[in-house]
Amino acid sequence: MREKQDSKMDDNENLPQGRDEELLQEIREYYRYFKTYWEEVRKERQIDLRYICGDPWDPKDRKTREDDGGLCLNHDELNQYINQAVNSMRQNRRGIKIEPRGNGATDKTAELQQDLARTTEYRSKAQSAYLRGYQDMLEGSYGYFRVRRKYVVDDPEPDDPRAFDQETEIAPILNADSVLYDPECKQVDWSDARRVFVLDPIPKDDFRQQYPDARKTDFTADDMKVAKDWIQDKTILVAEYWKVITTVKEFKRNGKTRRATEKKVVQYITNGVEILEENPQPGMEIPIVSMVGLTRYVEEGGNIKIKIFGMARLARDPQMTLAYLVSQETEEFSMCPKAPVMGYAGQFETDADNWQDLNRKRVSYIQVDPVPDPMNPNQVLPLPTRPQYTPNSQAYEIAKDSVRRSIQAAMGISPLPTAAQRDNEKSGAALDKIQSQEALGSYHFVDSYEAAVARGGRIVECYNKACFDREGREVGLQLANDSRKVVTLNTAEPYLANPQTGEMAHYPVGDGEHDVTVSAGPSYQSQREAVGEYLDKLIGQIQEIAQICGPQAAAKLLSLATKMRELGPMGDELADVLDPQKQDQNQQIQGMQQQAQQQGQVLQAMQAELQKLQLEKAGKVIDNQFKMQLERMEQENKLAIAEIQTKAQAMNERLQAYDDMMAQFHSQAHDAGMQAQDQQHQAGMAQQQQAAAERQQASQQAAEQTQAQQPPQAA
Repeated sequence: MREKQDSKMDDNENLPQGRDEELLQEIREYYRYFKTYWEEVRKERQIDLRYICGDPWDPKDRKTREDDGGLCLNHDELNQYINQAVNSMRQNRRGIKIEPRGNGATDKTAELQQDLARTTEYRSKAQSAYLRGYQDMLEGSYGYFRVRRKYVVDDPEPDDPRAFDQETEIAPILNADSVLYDPECKQVDWSDARRVFVLDPIPKDDFRQQYPDARKTDFTADDMKVAKDWIQDKTILVAEYWKVITTVKEFKRNGKTRRATEKKVVQYITNGVEILEENPQPGMEIPIVSMVGLTRYVEEGGNIKIKIFGMARLARDPQMTLAYLVSQETEEFSMCPKAPVMGYAGQFETDADNWQDLNRKRVSYIQVDPVPDPMNPNQVLPLPTRPQYTPNSQAYEIAKDSVRRSIQAAMGISPLPTAAQRDNEKSGAALDKIQSQEALGSYHFVDSYEAAVARGGRIVECYNKACFDREGREVGLQLANDSRKVVTLNTAEPYLANPQTGEMAHYPVGDGEHDVTVSAGPSYQSQREAVGEYLDKLIGQIQEIAQICGPQAAAKLLSLATKMRELGPMGDELADVLDPQKQDQNQQIQGMQQQAQQQGQVLQAMQAELQKLQLEKAGKVIDNQFKMQLERMEQENKLAIAEIQTKAQAMNERLQAYDDMMAQFHSQAHDAGMQAQDQQHQAGMAQQQQAAAERQQASQQAAEQTQAQQPPQAA
């Protein structure tokens, strides 16, 4: 299936009619060259697939045997080993791993690229694409998958900010023979390919619907002559022609000169007579990723030819031998007479019913009619007998067992130990070692698989930088522990990601250069299962652990083992009950609650005491200095109460402070009261003295007035 790569530069735009014919001539010539070069390799792959599909017989041999009444059977021995290799990879999945290299790259930028790559793999179901290519390589010597871009929203609104947002996708290529790769590759993983074809023959009616703006939808005899490999009576070959365009540049620095090449990748969609689309792509590698089996270059007829071996290639001959042995053995078994008993005519007439049901029911006896011997009438013919014929099955079984071992050797599978020997193994380490030994003979396929995943990771990182380029775009990331996180990419300024810790976050997608490798470790779920199994083994020795490490360590193990079982909310609650750390926290919380309750009672008593003091000082004259001091004490009291309510761990110290404060307050209140009484007494005494003085003065003044009013006496 042909797939167009979306481009932000020339999305879905057809080339103008004046397109240079040289490009079409180049495409047609390279297509013929690639097709001829890979013709023998592709034929061998088809034979491999015929064996994998359970039919090792050559069509001519099959016809000859069937015409003679012979059998063409087959007992498949190939698929079990292919499936074991593929399923082993399913159990030990590989993934993209990104690490910082330089030019501004940091652990944070590598972590972002890793999360984006993991998200791409998760959304694309990339493991299916990887494994499809891996299975094609094992079965037919080569396989492929691809990296592409697609729009996030298929039918956006005009004002939708996501209208041009894209994301990266990893997709399988279901038909490996739809790809024609550059034969001039020098790298082991074919990452230096300069040209690649992806072919898609479609009916002519479908072509007119898919490309209504094409300059040619009806093709003349001249067109078919020019592009005879492309245009057929009912179909048109539409191909993706991937090309790496290189430009040589010269750099001068500090008196030194260096020449370097600048690469860009372009995807052309063509039918051999017209360029239908041109789509520039990011990066410097063609995003059609190959998985190649064991490669050999062999001289034949004076020319060097490439041969690519899958896992089944060298096992074809022993599989064909097994098919012949099975067919021959079955034919010999078919030679056994079908009649269970043989006798002379007339011997079965008297007891015919019992003879008829002899093989279906038990009888105590059976009678035979005597038949005179024609050559000697005085004698009767012998009794009926069962014909004896034993096929040479033992020899066939020995031969088939030998052939099966040849198949195992050809596929890189160690024939030893046997299944019985594996069953007798008790050590898990021994079983793991046996499995690793069995896989060593075919590990070069695993190496090719990992190289392909690493190459795909480089392309994914490059495509992600092109896709996630919009400032302020929100994306959901798939984290290593299978959780999800939504982040904002390419923000102009770092923002506060965690208000509690004050952590600033910044996610610049295009910063730095990174190295891409393959992570071959188990998935997060596999790690959980492995840890759970290990904890289960430890639980069996919980008493010894408690004696050595203490009861708290044993309780912690029980809590972890319970949580690993993922029993839901009730299981989590049970794990919290068993966790000694949670128990200590619960006890601390309960103690704090009790302490807070006691402190609340103390506060109530203090408030009652304050109210009592306020009633006692009512009606008394207190100077301004005492009032200001009292208000300050009340404010401090309120602050202390609030602090007691929020910080239970410091309550004892606060209570002591309040006790000292209240003692001082009582002392000051008593002194103030006594001072007020003294002042009142002194004021009263002063008033009395003043009144007495005033009375004395008034009396003196009255006496003086009386004396002045009296007439003088006569001398």
